[in-house]
Amino acid sequence: MAARAGVSPGLVSRLLNNDASLTVRPETREAVLDAVRELDYVPNSSAASLRRNRTEAIGLVLDRVTNPVFTEVVHGAQEAAAEFGYGLLMADAEEAEEDETFLAGIIKSRRVDGLLLQGGYGPRAAMLQRYSEAIPSVIVNSTGNGAASGVRLEDDAAARVATAHLLGLGHRNVAFVTGSPGAASDARQRGYEEALTNVGLPLRPDLAIPGGWQAEDGMRAVREWLRSGRGADADAYVVGTSVAALGVLAALAEAGVRVPDDVSVVGIHDPWFAPYVTPTLTTVALPLFELGRRSILQLMTHLESGKPPEAVISDPAPRLIVRESTRQR
Repeated sequence: MAARAGVSPGLVSRLLNNDASLTVRPETREAVLDAVRELDYVPNSSAASLRRNRTEAIGLVLDRVTNPVFTEVVHGAQEAAAEFGYGLLMADAEEAEEDETFLAGIIKSRRVDGLLLQGGYGPRAAMLQRYSEAIPSVIVNSTGNGAASGVRLEDDAAARVATAHLLGLGHRNVAFVTGSPGAASDARQRGYEEALTNVGLPLRPDLAIPGGWQAEDGMRAVREWLRSGRGADADAYVVGTSVAALGVLAALAEAGVRVPDDVSVVGIHDPWFAPYVTPTLTTVALPLFELGRRSILQLMTHLESGKPPEAVISDPAPRLIVRESTRQR
């Protein structure tokens, strides 16, 4: 291309990279741009990345890539990454736990510049700790660790909003179906308990149901709980995530418990399916798009200047969306 324009390769490179210090005659600039158009030139981003010692790729490790709650997280991360000229490489934490070869190989060969790690709870937390010690990382929707900072949502506030809604409808025996053990689930249970104590209700351990993040977790937990007889007087449920709430609705229907005639149900997060289940699901929406975006910004800071402080997304605040699964007592 330089030969076609009659200039040096260095001048072409500086012109195409918008070198502000370059002074060139208008006719020379036009000759280079004509050559670019004639040869259908595309800049070699790989070579540019090598010069900057960057891959222009970020790994995003999700607890389950098929989980509909993560759709907006991925969307937000993709948009923010693109603003920095990066692409995302997604991986499933469950699959990585079963066979670490793929993800470990990517990290060892430096095919990504950093990682966003979601799902840092339970036994999987140790695996993610190893990854975050090997490459710049951010823990998504959880507290950080010694190597990586975290970006969190106001999970406690979301559960307070959900529980306060049920209390405002006249419910007094509100059960809570937890997520998998970890920071997010602990915060949501704390918010649930705070809402109860705020109105002078006692905390009842028999109304705390160990669950999980998946639909099968919610169904198993509530099915077993009802069969044990512990849920006889429960008149409402706050579910740690709306995905698990699908299983809760199924378990209640299986037991002949009608929603919302007999009990009300609220799920945390507002995934796309919430308005399409029967009954439509009352939810508390959290800023998942912003979670993905802020996680990328946090990682960019880490890449440039080292581990940043923890971040909590408080704007926008958790938002109640009332649908058919809750009713006045």
